[in-house]
Amino acid sequence: MRTVKLDAPIGAEIKNIEIAAGLGDAQYRVIREALDEHSVVILRDQEVSPENQLKLAAGIGTPRPLVYSVYSLPDFPDVMVVSNIKENGKHIGIPDAGSLWHSDGAYLAQPDMYSLLYGIEIPQRDGQPLGDTAFTSTWKAYEALPEDLKARLAGRHCVNSFSWHLQKKAALGQLKRAPQTAEQKSAMPDVEHPVVRRHPHTGRPCLFVCEAHTTQLVGMPKDESDELLEFLCKHIVSERFQYRHRWRKGDLVIWDNCAVQHLAHFDYGDLRRRLNRTGTFGPAPVSY
Repeated sequence: MRTVKLDAPIGAEIKNIEIAAGLGDAQYRVIREALDEHSVVILRDQEVSPENQLKLAAGIGTPRPLVYSVYSLPDFPDVMVVSNIKENGKHIGIPDAGSLWHSDGAYLAQPDMYSLLYGIEIPQRDGQPLGDTAFTSTWKAYEALPEDLKARLAGRHCVNSFSWHLQKKAALGQLKRAPQTAEQKSAMPDVEHPVVRRHPHTGRPCLFVCEAHTTQLVGMPKDESDELLEFLCKHIVSERFQYRHRWRKGDLVIWDNCAVQHLAHFDYGDLRRRLNRTGTFGPAPVSY
């Protein structure tokens, strides 16, 4: 195994690794260390069964149950299908995942630590893959803030909301998933998190607001909160902090949800696209 840094602000590829063959503690440690250093890790040309994917998730963390279990694989409730494919008039997977910049589970008391996404069907047009996923660094974005703004954000908290997220997607015409049930809504109340959280492994300060889930900054007048949130959300997704992943069939991409946000590109229309996703529990965010 060797880790090769990508020609981008973040991201690395781990070469000479075969998930299906099974991994040991040393290999899991290499993956975790690469995630701490590079935030996004790519494993190419993999044959990954749902069992393999869950085993890898367990090797680097603790797999967590899915929020939208309606899109789980029948025999693997912790593996979500991400897809625009329909069978018998229904989507086989969640069709609108990632349409706004976000960090997975930011609306939970314990957001996801890692996400693992495996490419099964990747759409192409004229020989070029479609449906890229962009990643942006929340810690590089924080580093680039002026010192007076860092001081202004110190100790500040924000409200993250899943229900508000769905309302926003609906208003933008992006909502395609099954409606949120009353049980889901009661299980996911709005939460408060630090605007700047300390990375649980590296100690780096990471911005933890996003356009998908953050509704307001706590203790700040609405107009001031809206203005500052708009600035921060635009700043975080500056191209100078980004890596854009161009998918190939057999790619397994793992990312750190404290260190990055991500965005899906929906440029493939009705062309078939399918990926399998798992996630791991993370700790409750702690202020930097």
